Amino acid sequence: MERFLEIPLDLAQKCVKCGLCKSVCPTYTVNQEERSFARGRLALAEMVIKGELPLDKEVAQQWDECAMCRRCEWICPNDVQYKEILVYAKHMQKEKLGTGLVKSAGLKALELLQTKPGRSAVKLAGRVMSLLPTKEIKTPFPTGAVKFMPKPTAKAFGLRGKVFKAQKEKGKLLFFTGCMIDAFYGKTGESVIKLMNKAGYTVIVPEDIRCCGAPHYYSGNIPAFEKLRDHNIKEMQKYEYDAIVVACPTCGGALKEDYGIDKEVYDFAQIVFKEGLKFRGAGEKITFHVPCHSYSAMKVKDEVFYSVMNSVENAEVKKAQKDKSCCGFAGLFSITNPQISDQIQKEKIEDLASTGAKVVLSTCPGCVLNLKDGTIKHKTGQEVMHLADYLADRLTDEV
Repeated sequence: MERFLEIPLDLAQKCVKCGLCKSVCPTYTVNQEERSFARGRLALAEMVIKGELPLDKEVAQQWDECAMCRRCEWICPNDVQYKEILVYAKHMQKEKLGTGLVKSAGLKALELLQTKPGRSAVKLAGRVMSLLPTKEIKTPFPTGAVKFMPKPTAKAFGLRGKVFKAQKEKGKLLFFTGCMIDAFYGKTGESVIKLMNKAGYTVIVPEDIRCCGAPHYYSGNIPAFEKLRDHNIKEMQKYEYDAIVVACPTCGGALKEDYGIDKEVYDFAQIVFKEGLKFRGAGEKITFHVPCHSYSAMKVKDEVFYSVMNSVENAEVKKAQKDKSCCGFAGLFSITNPQISDQIQKEKIEDLASTGAKVVLSTCPGCVLNLKDGTIKHKTGQEVMHLADYLADRLTDEV
């Protein structure tokens, strides 16, 4: 925690107040207030740090309404480290004002999810809910948010502790699955493994990886993050591998930026792109939502995803006008700020629908959840899939 306490004031003062971040901030488009985008939130943090403004609930609300998409960092000409400043600010907020009940419960649930009791509960829920006819369940939250949530998979955590060998091994990858793939999107995990094996890589899935801790980090809960990080690093050290592969850019961003490990971290699509796998579609039109953390945290170039999609024979790629805009999920943000999140989601769904594409693809399980929720609410009829699932289902035997 020491490095947060040592953050110098000039880190916040590095912002020259140009306002360029306003043009890409998803929450500013909804609230249209100075304090509703990075420049205003940084100014509040600077005043609080300098003692010019008390840290009260009104200030905290402005920080809590940030989706932490980090698009402001992506466009900033002065390399302002917005994430680090806001994490520090939210840490101060937590120490003085505490964390709201809903957010506290959500973060604690992520910690418990990967424990033995948590895994058992999810598996049981998956078996029970598999009897329900619908794939998504309309779920109300105490904040007023209502979301169509995926059912837990009956095969929850089924990949854990296994090694999936490639026929002609080029290397070994440690697959950091992430909470959503483990609990809800098990097929996506299987798809990633299928693609990596086809590309020539043996895949190792650790037995006891926990939540990556990114939600805790972004919420300023540094002790919880450090505990999860240290556990995960210790677990990963049990295995021999060449690099880490992810199918969740938030997990990938945490591993790259905040874990201090010496292994490369790849989005699975980067390996698919590098190895030139072959795919065949059925004449469908597809479009893509670029997850914010893919480019803001993992620094993956857009052309990786589009080159992979364009390589699918007999499929037409229809690029959305706002393909890199936030979808409004941002984890707990969509639950604690439902009105803002719903408006951001609505604009995203309208943009995707305007492409005329039948299938909407993304590489973030959270984005897949929120986009599916949006297509149901706005009745667009589009199918939403993780890119790994789409590609695995269309993989050919060609080399």
